[in-house]
Amino acid sequence: WNVTSGKIIGAVDDTPKNVWDKTSDPNLNNDDWFPEKIADIISRTEAWCDVLSLGPPDGKFLVAFKSALLKIAERSKTAEKPIIVRMLFGNIAGMPVNCSAVIKALTNDLPKDDDGVKLHLWVGAWRRGFSWNHAKIIAVDGVYLHTGGHNLWDKHYLDTNPVHDLSFELEGRVARDGHRFAN
Repeated sequence: WNVTSGKIIGAVDDTPKNVWDKTSDPNLNNDDWFPEKIADIISRTEAWCDVLSLGPPDGKFLVAFKSALLKIAERSKTAEKPIIVRMLFGNIAGMPVNCSAVIKALTNDLPKDDDGVKLHLWVGAWRRGFSWNHAKIIAVDGVYLHTGGHNLWDKHYLDTNPVHDLSFELEGRVARDGHRFAN
């Protein structure tokens, strides 16, 4: 661990939003803002982005990731160096990650390299025995960091009977530590 610095940006991202004191499920689409916020953070990438989560995005999270990658791909056309996005997921026993399929799902709508795109997307999954990646970090350019407890799954956060979870966004040196953790 490391002592670091930075500042909290905005309020805590709590899902489901505005229902902590209620006994009924939130309306469907109650938290569609959350995948969009994640995409906004990722789409700020100008040089380097690390995304770590228990598993790859699905549903609306996948759509949001694809939207962010499209913005990065367009930005990369005028970038001096390739823009790198690394994603690391847990390779959970009984729930293996097919990294090639994740790359294909994330990039099937992106412009091709011969269109001047300089985007490098790396996807990996890690497990050693009964231990695997369980971090939830999005670190962008050593400036922005989003972290907390949220996974990237519709069924758990955007469907009926959603999981209550918290995450938050920070700026500053703490983002560089997010990249170091990814390394």
